[in-house]
Amino acid sequence: MDVQQIAKQVYQKTQVETSVRDVEKVMSGLARTSHFWEIVCTSQKPFNVVAEIVEAMRSRGLVNIDEQGDIILTPEGKKFLSDNKIFAQKDYTCPTCEGRGIWRETLSELAKKFDEVTVDRPKAILDYDQGYVTTQTVVSRIALIAERGDLEGKKLLVLGDDDLLSIAAALSGLPEEVVVLEIDDRLVEYINKKARELGLPVKAEKYDFRDKLPEQYVGRFDTFNTDPPETLEALDVCMTRGLTGLRGEGCAGYFGLTRTESSLKKWNLFQQLLVSKFNVAITDIVHEFNHYVNWDYLLGSIRDDYTFVQVKPRLNWYRSSMYRIELLGGTEKLENKPMPCELYIDEEALIYKPENK
Repeated sequence: MDVQQIAKQVYQKTQVETSVRDVEKVMSGLARTSHFWEIVCTSQKPFNVVAEIVEAMRSRGLVNIDEQGDIILTPEGKKFLSDNKIFAQKDYTCPTCEGRGIWRETLSELAKKFDEVTVDRPKAILDYDQGYVTTQTVVSRIALIAERGDLEGKKLLVLGDDDLLSIAAALSGLPEEVVVLEIDDRLVEYINKKARELGLPVKAEKYDFRDKLPEQYVGRFDTFNTDPPETLEALDVCMTRGLTGLRGEGCAGYFGLTRTESSLKKWNLFQQLLVSKFNVAITDIVHEFNHYVNWDYLLGSIRDDYTFVQVKPRLNWYRSSMYRIELLGGTEKLENKPMPCELYIDEEALIYKPENK
């Protein structure tokens, strides 16, 4: 029995390409922690791949699962890791900026104000695959966009806003205008209510990514931000909408992309789409910039066939890397038309279950 056999078994079960190095990274995370969600976080591999690797190790006697769902290396497991020269994953992340490279104490005032203003925010719900980021993340995102020259005096388009980035941006006093296009009626009503109460230059409208961008917003904005679902179809649609909304060359888009729901193969295919179809340059990819608050519906929405998966997370484990892209020309070649597609589910999606096959 070797690592290659485990990789082949995992691919057969998940239909997600799995390499020896993928298996080693999951095992390296397991050598560091016994908590499943931390292993998902540190290994940077799709959720279902991590689950199947852990199960393959359990079935071979390399780990045991205790009553709390913790994953414990057996003596045989420790020997296996040692024989294969697999070591515990290291963490040298800056505790102040959480690895973003963006944070100053002057941002604390904005973070405090944002928390006060949004204390009554709507809860994340499964219907739209929602999950919002931490306050430090949303404020750091504002700082990053501003630092790159894409916010002050600019018009910002926000495609989907359960993070309430629009409110944080307006509270900073930097953008000239913020428009939110959001499918969730609760959020549209909430954002508009806060904008009226606080006198913020923010307007929210109900919108489905699959519909064409409203004509009044075509070519109107300097910057867009979105937190897209991660099927390739959804990524294509979201980029089309965001870029169609931009004025032209030099304008920028910001979005997050995980490794939990997107393998490196998907990253590669998506990056090819960005530079070919959309004619943009990828100027920044900031590793694990976005940290998400744990959402209530998580355990009820995912597979329940393994006990170590059905364990309440002990950390903000779901994270995405922040992309910044910049237009190299105009957007005349992008067709503004309806684009029906599957937004939420493929084999790498968190909510994908084996019975979905």
